[in-house]
Amino acid sequence: MANKHTTAQVKNTKGDQQLSIQQHETDCPILPVVQLEQLQRFKPEAVDWIINQTQIEAEHRRAQIIIVNRYTFIERIAGQVFAFVIGLSGVLLGSYVALQNQPTAGAAIAGAALAGLAGVFLSGRRAK
Repeated sequence: MANKHTTAQVKNTKGDQQLSIQQHETDCPILPVVQLEQLQRFKPEAVDWIINQTQIEAEHRRAQIIIVNRYTFIERIAGQVFAFVIGLSGVLLGSYVALQNQPTAGAAIAGAALAGLAGVFLSGRRAK
């Protein structure tokens, strides 16, 4: 859990005036207990509202994560299906050309299709 706390204070040299600013960033879905206690002293009904809003935000975030995971799965499966279709098409086209008394051209077509797919898969794996 990442936390970042920033505090800035300015004092007036001619008087007793002072200005303090605090900022707190966290990736935790709810405010730290210390801040909730301070809010309880300042405005008690706000603590329940904060907890309720945090729950609503967490449910929304979980729903979004489920949707993203589902689309990622669909994208990966579709990529594999299309790669299979492209590879099969290249091999079938190469076989057809080879059966038409052009075995060198057929082997070149089938080999190029498979080598191209292998190159795409290997370069994609290296990028990750």
